[in-house]
Amino acid sequence: MKMKGQTIIEVVVALGAGAIVLTAMTVIILTSLKNSQQSSSQSLATQYAQQGMDIARQMKDNNWTAFNSLNGNYCVASSCSEISLQGTTCGPKGASCSANIDNKFVREVTISAGSTSCRPQNYNPSTTYSKITTIVSWRDPQCTSVSNPYCHNVSLQSCVSNYNKRPAP
Repeated sequence: MKMKGQTIIEVVVALGAGAIVLTAMTVIILTSLKNSQQSSSQSLATQYAQQGMDIARQMKDNNWTAFNSLNGNYCVASSCSEISLQGTTCGPKGASCSANIDNKFVREVTISAGSTSCRPQNYNPSTTYSKITTIVSWRDPQCTSVSNPYCHNVSLQSCVSNYNKRPAP
């Protein structure tokens, strides 16, 4: 006599295999979403860092004297078109900068006036060299430390000088 249908063991094995496949697919999808969000945040941070670098370079090109007076760490909010010596969102960094771009990102620009690390081997002593470092940090659910809520960052560096400076109009 032939038995038709499935035994209880076959049904349990099929359900177990289905559960394992479903769990694996869920993990893959969640990991993909997390990586996508991380990539998007990093891309935005890189854009914001480049904007910060552009602000400093434009200031250097337009007013070398004002740029050359900058030396230290500065908070540079999204509303800034130049860096100031005044204590504003476009000025010197106090203890820390707040989330100054989209309530998620913090942009800081460090200017090291007279930086020897930017001098070429055969440098001209009458040329002034400065190093610009732009750091954009951001937070996400992975940042669990109270002392470092912005646990991700992107950093750009550039050396500038007053050599071949455009004349003022």
